[in-house]
Amino acid sequence: MQRWVVMGLSLWLLAWGAAAQTRGDQAFTCQRAASKIDGLIEDWHAMVLEYQAEAKNPSVLQMWAEHRKGRLKTNFQKHCNRQWENHQAIFVCFSGSVTELGLALCRQVDTNPNDWQYKP
Repeated sequence: MQRWVVMGLSLWLLAWGAAAQTRGDQAFTCQRAASKIDGLIEDWHAMVLEYQAEAKNPSVLQMWAEHRKGRLKTNFQKHCNRQWENHQAIFVCFSGSVTELGLALCRQVDTNPNDWQYKP
């Protein structure tokens, strides 16, 4: 019985620590979000083109262009740190995304209340 309590408490502390690090540490979150975006932007861009949604996704187009020049990861991280106060929720969402659809869903109202746009 005690072993289960200790294991449960350990798992809870581990999960809480990971969540706190992602939600509370701006530098870590921005670095992780930049890596996620840089790794998934090709697929996100392809999805935007597939659905002919370029007009609604200028940020994706701009990030894709920077990615092709090899500057996206660095520029996105700087952008994230500059815009953290207004757009923390979307950066946290980006940092946890594992697919291009996940990135696109981060732009929904609940995680993008201030209408985030990428502006390097």
